[in-house]
Amino acid sequence: MICTLEAWKYIYSLIFVLNLGVFCSPTYHYTDTPRFLDTGQGYNITVHRGQNAELACKVENIGPKQVAWVKKPNPFPISIDTELFVQDMKNIRIKHEKHSKSAQSWNLVIEHVQPSDSGIYECQVTSVVPLTFDVHLHVLDSPLVLEPSIEIIDVKDNKIVNLFDPLTLTCNSTGSRGTPDAIDWFFEGNLVTNRDSHWQGRVVITKRINEDHPFSLLSDLVIRRTTMEDQGRYICRSTTYTDPKTAMPTISVEVMILNTKKNQRRRDDESKKLLPLKENVGSSIRTNILNIFILAVIAGLIQLENG
Repeated sequence: MICTLEAWKYIYSLIFVLNLGVFCSPTYHYTDTPRFLDTGQGYNITVHRGQNAELACKVENIGPKQVAWVKKPNPFPISIDTELFVQDMKNIRIKHEKHSKSAQSWNLVIEHVQPSDSGIYECQVTSVVPLTFDVHLHVLDSPLVLEPSIEIIDVKDNKIVNLFDPLTLTCNSTGSRGTPDAIDWFFEGNLVTNRDSHWQGRVVITKRINEDHPFSLLSDLVIRRTTMEDQGRYICRSTTYTDPKTAMPTISVEVMILNTKKNQRRRDDESKKLLPLKENVGSSIRTNILNIFILAVIAGLIQLENG
């Protein structure tokens, strides 16, 4: 522990004076009582060694008070609000979020947890009589093992885009014992790279760790402006933590490019072909009406002569 006992006593004295000042101040009136809100997480959390553990603490009506985390039975705080006081724990941080005017959360995040991190963690609302609740963290002494998998997100069989529109394909690869080393993209059997004249200046490939799932790597293939030559089969290939004798997992998707301008021109041409036909039909109808009118006039004159 880096800080001495005298330093901690000074910190607690300062916290007490600050809270006492709030109670004694004649110009500040705060009547709502702080209370903990349900986080939906529960009070018992079990994770595997190497995972990230997030202990949730959500408070309503915090007012001028502060939120602290301690690990029992040690009375000294790990954190107060977002400030950390245990400098030898490099893998912890406070995730602060405002949910509304009256509700906020101060979640304790422990990255790459180890069995020694197991224990009872207490979230406190600091005051003369602290308001507290406990979260029990249990770290299993084994890594989380997932079945290796690979998928192109939000695409089942094929992807359809309009000509000249951008195209984005996202590949998610999960290893069995760790995050995959890399993800490669292929188009019609050839590696997609900016060194290829077909892709130069038009394609961007990025990769990032999937924070929501351990051992997962995401890769985005982005084509800024598609051409008809971009139509075809794209393959996503991953190097994962699997048996070296097993082939690297792959998945593919068929991309179809719609030439909307060509289709529009075809529709315009068909409309032009129909236009003379419509004009001929209209002219024929007018001629027939005129003939009927003339016949009616002639018939009327004949009837007058006979009468």
